[in-house]
Amino acid sequence: MSGREVVLFIVRTTGFALVTATGGWLAVPVTAAVWSTIASAERRRELHLALAASASWALLMLWGASAASNARLLGLLGGIFHVPGWTFVLLTLAVPALLAWSAGVVTSAISGQISRRRAARA
Repeated sequence: MSGREVVLFIVRTTGFALVTATGGWLAVPVTAAVWSTIASAERRRELHLALAASASWALLMLWGASAASNARLLGLLGGIFHVPGWTFVLLTLAVPALLAWSAGVVTSAISGQISRRRAARA
């Protein structure tokens, strides 16, 4: 990764964390759609947005986590569903990644369609 990509990742991760803390989970696809529109020339932008959204939720989980209560909860849920407790952490981190990725893909498709229509009219 280049220095520019690292800075963009940090900015996006911080941005996703802030909008999630203030606007809830619904702010993730909206923010991803805006950033996908802004960074329309960036390669693999949907993947970068998904990783940043997932990293932001990991930071939020670490910030608000109490180790003892989370360990008990994960153990209880793991016992109920017969899976290791850490799978619930991975599933939780998959939610913002999928929201950001899908919003980025849809926004890319829509902006591409708009560009093609403008080119056809000209």
